[in-house]
Amino acid sequence: MQARNRCSASPRSRYEKDEAGILIFMTHALGIPDQINGGAVCLRPIVHNDRTLIYRWLNNPVVMALWEGANRPLSETESAGWVERFVGDDASLDCLIIETVERPIGFIELSRYPESHTYQHLVEIDICIGETSEWERGYGSAALLGLLHWLFTSTNTHRAFLQPRAANERAVHVYEKVGFRKEGVLKQAEYHHGEYHDTVMMAAIRGEWLAEFSIKCEYA
Repeated sequence: MQARNRCSASPRSRYEKDEAGILIFMTHALGIPDQINGGAVCLRPIVHNDRTLIYRWLNNPVVMALWEGANRPLSETESAGWVERFVGDDASLDCLIIETVERPIGFIELSRYPESHTYQHLVEIDICIGETSEWERGYGSAALLGLLHWLFTSTNTHRAFLQPRAANERAVHVYEKVGFRKEGVLKQAEYHHGEYHDTVMMAAIRGEWLAEFSIKCEYA
């Protein structure tokens, strides 16, 4: 299989421009294409058949210790329900599977506010690399770069943000490397393993991000 080397998306537009030339939704969904390329990885929408992957990833205590908590295993039925949140006609969330040339290795969850005129330009991102053997190989960075490029050039997203735990310095460093900037600390915002933890609000703003990273994506 040929290596992927561009932060681009297979064309399937669901957007139009308003009178001011601003991209607006033609549907409530983000209109995620069949594939978003991001250098060493590509992203695709989650499908029903991914539930076995999700079940394995979300029941790995090493993975979950850095995500939602190792003390929250999912049954097969629960993992199937987790997938259904993203593939149903009324889904309010989107999920992308991260794939290398060889195999799927993780996912990115997107939370949005399509019903709100005030907040529909926001997208919250949560990323999980489920295959621990693929950690620290740059795949998470590549996936986020490809995703941000697509969000800021093909949708009306103006602000993308995430909230890693402050103690997860490795994650914070990766997010800074791909263009997220620290905006502040949310004290005791996350309950994890029986304790409250601080999180870091980090965001990428369309104009600022494109000025710094769009060339890197186009010619990586």
